[in-house]
Amino acid sequence: MSIDPREYRSTIGLFATGVTVITASDGDHIRGMTANSLTSVSLDPLLLLVCVDRKARMAPVISAAAHFAVNILRADQEAIARHFAGRPQPDIEVALEELAGAPVLSDSLATLVCSRERILDGGDHLIVLGRVIALRRAAEGDPLLYFAGTYRQLAEMSTTLA
Repeated sequence: MSIDPREYRSTIGLFATGVTVITASDGDHIRGMTANSLTSVSLDPLLLLVCVDRKARMAPVISAAAHFAVNILRADQEAIARHFAGRPQPDIEVALEELAGAPVLSDSLATLVCSRERILDGGDHLIVLGRVIALRRAAEGDPLLYFAGTYRQLAEMSTTLA
């Protein structure tokens, strides 16, 4: 059975995910890219993975970087997600700072900094395995979500029954 890649993409898009911006520096360039392909791999050691399209400008930067960061976006950061997804948003200011050797967004819901452990073949993507070496979390906030090709937010659930 042959599966159309567009049908696969539409179907897998029904899996709701959080939205992140991956940031890295190769010493010459700082790059960021929006990603929803984040997976916690192991608690001992602390490992996670992200996937980067081989054609993305981020691919050579993250391949050369010793460290990278995963910035988990808040519900009100959709403009930042769009900006780093290749749709520049002229009205936003992106503030970066350094945390544990990686450039990070100054104001996100959470940030995990990783040392690059390994890069694996993932077809048209690189699977980047990172060892978590630092993290920080905001005191509060809701996540930005992605579902069926659209950014979404959590809805408050009613606690009363009719």
